[in-house]
Amino acid sequence: MHTWWVVLGLAGAGAALGILLVQVLFWLRLRRVGTDPVGIFTQGVALRWVGVPLAVLHVALFLLLTRLDQPGWWIGGVATVLSMPVRRLLNLKAIATILRGVRYERGPVRDRDGVEVERQSYWRLVLCWYRQEYTGRAVGDVIAIKILGLLVHLLFWPLAALGGQASHVLMCQDPADALGHSTDGHERPGDGYRSFGTPHLRFAAQNPR
Repeated sequence: MHTWWVVLGLAGAGAALGILLVQVLFWLRLRRVGTDPVGIFTQGVALRWVGVPLAVLHVALFLLLTRLDQPGWWIGGVATVLSMPVRRLLNLKAIATILRGVRYERGPVRDRDGVEVERQSYWRLVLCWYRQEYTGRAVGDVIAIKILGLLVHLLFWPLAALGGQASHVLMCQDPADALGHSTDGHERPGDGYRSFGTPHLRFAAQNPR
């Protein structure tokens, strides 16, 4: 049984590093081609705040399994569930940084309360995101989906962890995906953020903070 955990741990760690490698190569290709300055900027921010931290977290988790005599499937599941809010915090940090470096043709990005997101402090943004996630229309449906997601993360945690690592790097680059909620009252989550139009790089976006 321990051999099986060693195989799973090494394979998972390798997959986490492989996902990060693909993301880095994609970013380097964007830089080499040089025709998408917004993509270069947002992918770089996403790697810094989401891709690299999640890769390190998942490599550590999978390698830990190889060191335990009888780890039990639930350990990985609980660790993956606990990492879900960490992923969200990293996601919001990335989009907060991106919105300070990118402007949109139809004005600054505002949340459903009408507040300019880029003018909020990071922790204010976090509080507002969670408040809007659990208030508004169809809150019961949101909670049901969250419970289902928790079960998926508990039962299929290797796939959930690696899938989250790949998807959150993409999600954090778009306000519709990073800031949208099912409770916003639109047909699709994030529809309210798709009306801001085409993004353009600000003059000082090369050195995001």
